[in-house]
Amino acid sequence: MGAASCHVGCPCGQDYSAEGIDPALAIITDGPLSHTQASPPTFGLQLSDKIEVQATASASGSLPIHSLVYVERAPAGNVRDWNSAASTTDGSSWKSATSSKAKARTISMVQTTGLGVIACPAEKLDKEKLAVFQARLQNSGIDIKAWGVGGAKSIEHLFWETYEQKGCIIIGKGSQVKRVTRLIKVKLVAEIFGVDHTLLSRMQFLHDGQTVERRQVPLRKLGWNKPGEEIDVDDPLLLDENCPYTEEWKKACSKALEDRLGLTHAWQTQHLIEDSDAYNFVVEDNVKSDGYPGLNTMYCIHEITMRVREPEHIGVKLIGLPEGQEFATAEGDFNFNPQQDDNGLPIGTQLNIWTWDRQLNLAAIASMRSGPSKVKSAATDKKKEAAASAATAAAASPAKPKESTARLIQRVPLPTACAKLMADMKSRLESDTKKRPPNHTLSACMESVKTDWSKAKKMASKISDPKYTLKDFNSDLAAFPELNLYLLDEASLDLVAAGGGSSSGRTMGDEFQRTMGAFYAIYWLMRLDTDGKDGFANGVDEDWVPVKVTGPEDLRVTQVDKRINFKKNAQWDFFHKLLMDAGLIVEKKERGLFKSQAKLQVCEKRLVSLLALTAMHDIMKMSMILPEVQKQHAPFHGYAAGDTVGDHDHALSYIMEQYPDLLPSFRGLEEAERRSVHFTQCNLSFNHGWFVQAEAPPGAIFTKFREALIKDQKSKIGRSDVALYFVHWLTDLAGAEPSPLAGCEKFVTKFPLPVLNSFLRSFEFVERIATESESEVMEEYLQMRWMENDPPLGALPSGESAIAQMRLLCMAQMTAPAVLRAFGTLTQEDKDTLNLEMSRTGCDEQSFSQHLVPSNTMEGPAFLVYYGPAFLQNLGNDSAVMRLSVLAEIYRCARDLWPPVAAKAAVNVTIRIDVIKALSTTDLVEVVTKGDVWMLVKHNDAEAFIERSTKRKLNKMIAAQQSFQVLDLNCLRAYS
Repeated sequence: MGAASCHVGCPCGQDYSAEGIDPALAIITDGPLSHTQASPPTFGLQLSDKIEVQATASASGSLPIHSLVYVERAPAGNVRDWNSAASTTDGSSWKSATSSKAKARTISMVQTTGLGVIACPAEKLDKEKLAVFQARLQNSGIDIKAWGVGGAKSIEHLFWETYEQKGCIIIGKGSQVKRVTRLIKVKLVAEIFGVDHTLLSRMQFLHDGQTVERRQVPLRKLGWNKPGEEIDVDDPLLLDENCPYTEEWKKACSKALEDRLGLTHAWQTQHLIEDSDAYNFVVEDNVKSDGYPGLNTMYCIHEITMRVREPEHIGVKLIGLPEGQEFATAEGDFNFNPQQDDNGLPIGTQLNIWTWDRQLNLAAIASMRSGPSKVKSAATDKKKEAAASAATAAAASPAKPKESTARLIQRVPLPTACAKLMADMKSRLESDTKKRPPNHTLSACMESVKTDWSKAKKMASKISDPKYTLKDFNSDLAAFPELNLYLLDEASLDLVAAGGGSSSGRTMGDEFQRTMGAFYAIYWLMRLDTDGKDGFANGVDEDWVPVKVTGPEDLRVTQVDKRINFKKNAQWDFFHKLLMDAGLIVEKKERGLFKSQAKLQVCEKRLVSLLALTAMHDIMKMSMILPEVQKQHAPFHGYAAGDTVGDHDHALSYIMEQYPDLLPSFRGLEEAERRSVHFTQCNLSFNHGWFVQAEAPPGAIFTKFREALIKDQKSKIGRSDVALYFVHWLTDLAGAEPSPLAGCEKFVTKFPLPVLNSFLRSFEFVERIATESESEVMEEYLQMRWMENDPPLGALPSGESAIAQMRLLCMAQMTAPAVLRAFGTLTQEDKDTLNLEMSRTGCDEQSFSQHLVPSNTMEGPAFLVYYGPAFLQNLGNDSAVMRLSVLAEIYRCARDLWPPVAAKAAVNVTIRIDVIKALSTTDLVEVVTKGDVWMLVKHNDAEAFIERSTKRKLNKMIAAQQSFQVLDLNCLRAYS
């Protein structure tokens, strides 16, 4: 569906058009580049006047986060093949393709300490010792000519690794020369939309300008405390799990995550938990290293698994959660500021791009690299024996099923007719040899196929009938032929080829399971007066009957307490109202004996539209049916003629607009319903978190939304269509867990219920954007939040501070009472600043009601203080009034950088305060006391970042004529 973000205040990861950029991967920056500018191929750096990336020194006690914009492009005629083993030393492989397309991506970047003080430029290595070291290797028959290119590391890097980092030793002589390194590998696991994902670094920019693609978990070499020259090649202690020649591996685990990801020990303690049963120690000897070709290597690897406790916790956003977004880390002094890189980038610094991968090859991660010999420790074998004994003992007594096992058996089996359907599609593909636009496979499979409209209408008419079971509903879904396209999923093809069917209990791929989950969510929501609440919260049993949980000890479901709490405390009335707003349930008056009576009933036409939409909304995730943009339709959402539309929402929209005959369940709808369904594929650029937390001005929240309604949809979209958009968004997310028979687990067991309830309450206000202005919708929502607050706050505020107070209520959430009390004690200067800046709308010729704001709000730009809610919510023992004073000072600095101009009333500027959002005012003042300063640095015309700076860096910025303002924390003296 279209992009409606449920993530509160996260970077969007938006694609930018980047045609014509040649490097396989380029980082775009508009700052001065020094050595990178002098030789563009290094790091593939290119200049841009519009997009910037900047890395700054790491701040004590905080993690600076910046925006990184990079362009990724496969070489002409090639695409990336990710099927290679995900080992530590493997590089990437490429396979032939017919086209390529550059894409620019914006992701967050964290500056980490990396290898810290031991990193050093190659020019500063001891040249004499380096020459002796090189001669030793060459005299042992090792050809180092291939080192330092093609992803291989240089001789300088190995020398640094051996004698500066002490991350390896070189032992033996002659043909027995061997590199020995001991590693900590940390498998970091998080549940994203109900599926376990593992964090991998998929691309690394090295200090010498090379870009290496290999998928590896966070790792760290253990430091050696004894030189290799003093260790015999046959020393048995080299293979020992607790080798005395290196630092203790248990202590190094935390250090690995801090070096690689910037995660402090305190952060790890709060957010991670170790899976001690998954620990493994493995030795891989005589491995032919890809990093140092020709040099035999022995790896001694401690494999540790850590799990993120709460992926939805606000504190884990910096690693791309909860959605699993990519992010980058710049280690050590890896940066783009030549004033700090006079000697080039030091060895030991690098930039990593991290991704959360659910298609992880676990066997590849368990082993660093296949080698001639592998030796596992006795401790590992003993653990396996203990596990086997425990399993035998467990079999003797009943136990609650594990959640992973429960999820497996709660998936929907393959349709009985799947083999016939697959054979039919295969026959079509084989007999239709003429290549037809926009995709041959899609055209061959869907041409002349028809939707069973009589069955679809029967589903709509019976969905609220107590006798119409989920099993009946599931069977009737065969009415929608688009669902057969999920048989083109590779996993499903394997099952069909193996003879899989419903009798075997085998299941289709995750995308099909999620689609079934969305269908079932619709089914349950349309039956809230009967068995819908039980089905939504608990799922069904083996007979497809909704589970009624009897108490906390009920073993038929997992996470019983969460399910009981959800059924009891979910705002079911808000669900029901959304269905009515969308026109799925209508009120019909029936004439009685003495007076007319209102009766609720299902609008069958509208429900059929929603079911049809659900059948097709994710089919374009099957890559083999993605359309190619035809010449007469180009450009299309940034795609040129001949490009394959990779975005699945845009791809579906393209088929709806240009080839509707290939979507029979869309083509057969009435025109008004087709328009409403097509609207769900629009990119509304709507961040729901900004709205419910009042984090942004109404212009930043709604302007693009309204443009889509007025310009793109020619004002034919009404409130009911916007409501249908959110019903689809809601049911799509409800089915995000690939275990549809277990209920809507994403919401029930994974999603914070207060957040879900706040989203549900806000929908009716968002719907009003179809008929009201951005500022009117925002004002009405803020007033509702004030009046419905628990505990009550009394009458609505009025006067110049009204909007500011109502926004602070939404931003602060649980700390709102303290924040609102503190607001009344602010100095007049601070209060006036917040009143004015928080009352600007960011919309042309719009204002909140005059009795709620100051008189001079019709100038711009307006400011979105990114992470402003987090700054107020992380109050702890801090002073609320001081936090508000700092917020006011940030607004003042922003206004100095962007003076108020009437012509910019519709402009919205983002002020990023990531780096200080978790710091107390004491922490902020301590930095100033130590001689550094806090600055608001203007990165471009649309955003500025809070950064910590030394006086030396400050002087350089002044000399470079950069735009910035120093935060004056003397404002806090008024409250001390």
